[in-house]
Order: sequence, then C-alpha cells, then structure tokens
Amino acid sequence: MKKDSFFSRCIQWLKNSEMFARPSKQLPGKWELYEFYTEPGEELIHKDEVKLKEEQLYIKLVFSENGEFNCDSNLPGDFISDDGSYSWSVSKNFLTLIHEEDFRNNEEFQFAIATGTLKLLKKDDFGKIILFGFFRKVAEVNN
Repeated sequence: MKKDSFFSRCIQWLKNSEMFARPSKQLPGKWELYEFYTEPGEELIHKDEVKLKEEQLYIKLVFSENGEFNCDSNLPGDFISDDGSYSWSVSKNFLTLIHEEDFRNNEEFQFAIATGTLKLLKKDDFGKIILFGFFRKVAEVNN
C-alpha cells in the first residue's frame, strides 16, 4: 500500500514537472522583452519593465515551429542583426540564430527557460555583456 502511494506521487510529480520539457519544445512562439542588461561601455546599464515602457523600447522575438526566426526591435545597439533572414537551432544551453546566407553572421546566445521566462545572454569576445534579456511568452489569441 505504501509503495503504491509513493509510486503514484512520483508519477504525479513527473507529469506536473517542467524539468523534462525540452527547451526546443518550449521555445516556439512569440516572446517580448520585459527587462535587460547591457554593457556598451564601462558601466552596466539596466532597464526594467517600467523604463522600457516609459522609453517605448522593445524587442519582440518569434520562434516558429519550423525553425524560422523573426525579430522586431527598436533598441539602440546591435543585439540581433536585422541583416538577412535567420533560422534557429538549440543545442544544450545554446541558442544559435543561423544566418541563411552567410554562416559567419550566425549569432549565438546562452539561454534558459524557467517559469515562463526566456533568458538570453550574449557576450562579446572580452566577456562584456552585449545583451542579458528577460522575455515573456505572449499568449496566442485565437480569433
């Protein structure tokens, strides 16, 4: 009896847990920036949700199920180049935006998805933060 109870609780935990959900299955959809850090010079810049709204700054990312990637942004800086079209690929904790015409223009981010938040980190060759962004998934509205 006790074994059945423990076993059923473990099965229930596994069904409810997100720890086994593959990132490639969680990533497709629309994501909007709500907070970020960047280090363009000698100081770290932080913009939270309130500052982003006040300054009307945004990044909107779309990861399609078929591997296409789109980005719409008005942030100053070169976080994600809008030169050409990209597809996306995930390997371990790295997200690669694959430039369709020139692999030398691929962009790589470290990423994590936890509790509905996509975290993207991109650093330069010297370890300075180009972008550390926090994104919320946008709910799909069916008409």
